[in-house]
Amino acid sequence: MPGTSFRLISMSGDSVTLFIRWSLPHWVALGIVAAAAGALLWGCRRLGMEKRVLVGKVLGAVFLLTFLVETFGRIVREHWEPWQDRLPLHFCSLMTLACFIALWYRRPWACAVAYFGVLAASIQGLITPMLYEGFPSGAFFAFFVGHGLLLVSALYIPVVLQWRARPWDDVKTLALCDAYLLLIIPVNIWLGTNYGFTRHAPPGTVLEYFGPAPWYFLTLQVPALIVLRLLYLTVRPGKKQGCSGENA
Repeated sequence: MPGTSFRLISMSGDSVTLFIRWSLPHWVALGIVAAAAGALLWGCRRLGMEKRVLVGKVLGAVFLLTFLVETFGRIVREHWEPWQDRLPLHFCSLMTLACFIALWYRRPWACAVAYFGVLAASIQGLITPMLYEGFPSGAFFAFFVGHGLLLVSALYIPVVLQWRARPWDDVKTLALCDAYLLLIIPVNIWLGTNYGFTRHAPPGTVLEYFGPAPWYFLTLQVPALIVLRLLYLTVRPGKKQGCSGENA
């Protein structure tokens, strides 16, 4: 039930609070992420472009460091998952690299992948987190800090750096996402994992409404394209382009 906490005893004998979606800690975490994102974007919009670029690089460095620490922690410490499920092969891991490249090097393709990929797909991680340990565990903080930085980075690129998409950037991003799914399917079969959710949909997510795995990704192509087209309208050419000056 929402708002209810449950505790389990791990193999080491430690008591662990389980994460519950839509519990008070979940709502508080979402509120903090939204407030921090809004404050950072508003504040950086008041800076000159050189300082905006510098802040973006600092944000990208912090983001990458947070991701590496979280990934290393998941791999080396005792966890509820087998080691195969702790590898950095999730879709959000690829979005982390895209955001870092976009913030540091402002490559147009990375800006497009970061913006469209995060806002169309990775943001679902904040809404329906795949977490075992709840507040106040390290995993809880690492998850929301990492995914919060994903959201901030994706919005920072157009809002602060004034990037504008090139024609069909949204469609190209969808094609790259589909390529990831095709490549990760044999990896999941080999390792017995569920990266990209190609084997089964996480409980309580939108994927459950589009048929069985992995065929729900075919069903999602049209809705995904519509969402991406709508996102494209918010960053279509016509204004200053902070990332367009870089080579693809």
